[in-house]
Amino acid sequence: MLSKSRNSSANENERLKALHQYNILDTPSEDKFDNITKLATLICNVPIAVIILVDETRLFLKSFIGIEDGDIPREISFSEETIKGNGVLEIPDTLNDKKFKDHPMVIGKPGVRFYAGAPLLDENGFRIGVIAVFDVVARNLTKDQKDGLVTLANETITHITLRKKSEELEAKTKRFEELLNLSTVSPEIHCILDYSGKILFINDAVTGILGYTVEESIGLTIWNFCNKEDINRLVEAIEEGLRKKIKQFNIEFRVVSKHGALRWLSWNMVTREGRWYTYGRDITENKRVEGELVKLSFVASKVNNAVVISDANNHVTWVNAAFEKITGYTINDLKGKRLGDLIVGPKTDLELLERARLLIKQNRSLTVDLLAYRKDKQPIWVSIYNTVVLNDDGKVDMEVEIIIDITEKKKAEEELQVLSLVASKTNTGVNISDADGKTTWINQSLKKLTGYSLEELKGQKLGDVLSKDEAQKELILSSRAKAKQSESYSIEVQAKTKENEPLWLAVSNTPIINDKGEVERQIDLISDITQRKQIEQELLESKEQALQLSEAKEMFLSVMSHEIRTPLNAVIGMTHLLIDNDPKASQIEDLNILKFSAENLLNIINDILDFTKIETGNLELESIPLNIKSLAGDIVNSLQVNANQKGDKLELHYDDKIPLDILGDKTRLYQILMNLIGNAIKFTDYGKIDLKIDLVSENKEQAKVRFLVKDNGIGIPEDKLSYIFETFTQAKTDISRKYGGTGLGLAITKKLLKLYHSNISVNSQEGRGTEFSFDISFNKLTQNTTVSNSNEPPASFVGKKILVVDDNEVNILIASRILSKWGFDLDFARNGKEAIEKAMSKTFDLIFMDIQMPGIDGFETTSIIRELNDEYFKSVPIIALTASTLQDENSKFKACGMNGHILKPFKPEEIKNIISISFSK
Repeated sequence: MLSKSRNSSANENERLKALHQYNILDTPSEDKFDNITKLATLICNVPIAVIILVDETRLFLKSFIGIEDGDIPREISFSEETIKGNGVLEIPDTLNDKKFKDHPMVIGKPGVRFYAGAPLLDENGFRIGVIAVFDVVARNLTKDQKDGLVTLANETITHITLRKKSEELEAKTKRFEELLNLSTVSPEIHCILDYSGKILFINDAVTGILGYTVEESIGLTIWNFCNKEDINRLVEAIEEGLRKKIKQFNIEFRVVSKHGALRWLSWNMVTREGRWYTYGRDITENKRVEGELVKLSFVASKVNNAVVISDANNHVTWVNAAFEKITGYTINDLKGKRLGDLIVGPKTDLELLERARLLIKQNRSLTVDLLAYRKDKQPIWVSIYNTVVLNDDGKVDMEVEIIIDITEKKKAEEELQVLSLVASKTNTGVNISDADGKTTWINQSLKKLTGYSLEELKGQKLGDVLSKDEAQKELILSSRAKAKQSESYSIEVQAKTKENEPLWLAVSNTPIINDKGEVERQIDLISDITQRKQIEQELLESKEQALQLSEAKEMFLSVMSHEIRTPLNAVIGMTHLLIDNDPKASQIEDLNILKFSAENLLNIINDILDFTKIETGNLELESIPLNIKSLAGDIVNSLQVNANQKGDKLELHYDDKIPLDILGDKTRLYQILMNLIGNAIKFTDYGKIDLKIDLVSENKEQAKVRFLVKDNGIGIPEDKLSYIFETFTQAKTDISRKYGGTGLGLAITKKLLKLYHSNISVNSQEGRGTEFSFDISFNKLTQNTTVSNSNEPPASFVGKKILVVDDNEVNILIASRILSKWGFDLDFARNGKEAIEKAMSKTFDLIFMDIQMPGIDGFETTSIIRELNDEYFKSVPIIALTASTLQDENSKFKACGMNGHILKPFKPEEIKNIISISFSK
């Protein structure tokens, strides 16, 4: 733990801040510090010396002799204690010191028995680190040695301080060089003047702007360049600023170039320590266009609208092309005339026009909407924005008028009146509200839909009246916020009529924006969607029922799996035991066939139960060492009996070029071949079935293998080839009755081949036979892949104690036979209560736990064991024994504290593998 005797967290923060300012943490070794540690070993006559910097949580070794490199945790450290004091901390014998007798450096390498350290105290009094020496024997330093250690600490601080100052000087030098380079290439004039204005430094920009070389400029005063008319103004501004103790100026004045040209420069000037630091930017062009921009900046922003400029007497002097397009009048028609005299007509509001002219005489700007007339006498509506421009004397210099054609807007307003009439007749409810969402008008359809009249809703927010459900309030409030931000929205909300009848409404809101960009009013289109919502609810309930049926189906398959796997566990387990019990030579082949057939039956059960996984894409292929020749031989041998009963000849043609060192999923490949060869035997009488396996291509990583199953049976009609791979489908209606089968085989086969990124091809002719083929690319075994075929148990098994918890006597017998042969010390429990009692009374290296047991099941039993108050109960490996295939049981294994599971019926090699993994952790 960090020291609690430290003055305060504030002092520690200041100490750490001081340390980080030296920028020395995590830097490589340096000779000057290494020389100090070497000198420390010589002065103190010790084998180990270090210079340590104490960071927030660690000790950084800046220099060291006699120990290995690496950061050291700060907690319980010699250095932590050293920086608490001012002088040398000496521990003559660490084994007699309560704090450090168990320190890793004392009880481990290098076996420290003696320590002495002096704090590194910087010039501000912060202890940023330690110089320390260690020895592997107990001892004491002499006074001279202690003084020498303190001297070396001071020397170390001196080096650290010089190192920091050297880095800062280097950084400042680099910065100065960069600034100098920047000023040299800058397009602006940079110069340094003395207090009288004499140029001490100037960059190359002076040549481009004023025509003088740098050499010609040095020694001249700034007044040599300044235009004489601006000197007095410039001097007055600077003197006034200095009197007010202003040290930074921004001044614009004209300068005369070497060739007599007059240019405007904008100068930024700063005075410091008797020097003027200035830079000047050429703004001649800016000044030239400044006057034009005053007049044209407003026009430039409105170029798509008509622009008219008139003089102080209201006589037109200029119009743009847009004005001619809108009104038909040209500049020649208007020049020297008043605009209002030309565009008036029979229905123009002359009183409005006179009021506008009166405002102009009062030097006031205005905006009016006016019915005017084009040159061809066609009426148009225009919106006129008049701006009065005053001269320096405050009198009218000119008028600028922006004219917008609003004829279409006026038509739209008329159309809106028509639309309001239409809205009153539509079947969709319409609600018009003000900017705050308060109702101002509704149509008859909304009244009919809700039962509320306009008088009852006027001045109220519609959502507050129709929907008082708290669950809907947040949706309504968020929608209103959108409307205030000028955003339209569409929502579906639950409401009630005036008669308290429930209904669902679809509301589409459109905010109407005025010329200022503000919400002026809102329009809601409201439809009754109650019937649609009822249908959606029914669909949701149907989906829930389908989900429940799916869960029931999965539970049924899991129960069936458990019931079938339990006797299969006995068959497969006893077969393994008989094979391992030195059977007669004449019995070995029969036992192998029995073992292979039982395992095939288990694989078939697994495939049927996994069909849902295949459908949903949750099935993944294994990638384990695979011997295709051995697998194909076992399949052909196991199916010879079926072939012989049909009078068929079943042959395997295997390409020996196929490499042995490949990876694949044995179970899935077995299922594919069994389906295809089984179908061939089923639909062939007194014929021939060939399984051909050939190498197509090969490289360092993969081998591509082609599988072909060919028969000369009944064949498939050409018009049926397109759907033979569909589930529960046969080529003919009498196939199932005559030959049996569910129609799942080819469907599963095609889906499994998709997992291999392969497609199956079929060629068939009715009455002449069928040929199925597919290619699979298998990954090869790498040099790092190891395959162990040893049946010998590892030496680590012998004497280990295992508790087997299972209520099935056959399972206990099989487990006892298999595990006892590997040297385990076994104990058994028939239920969860007995398992808990034995786990509490004995110590086991591993527990096999059955899941489905009477009383307390395996999940609850494991949870109880894990909650017992001892580290042993939390760490002993517990492996589940299960025959269930429910997909959610993996999460239940982890939740109750199990370390893994094995599926019944299990093979000896599977048990050996999971035990080895558990013991290796």
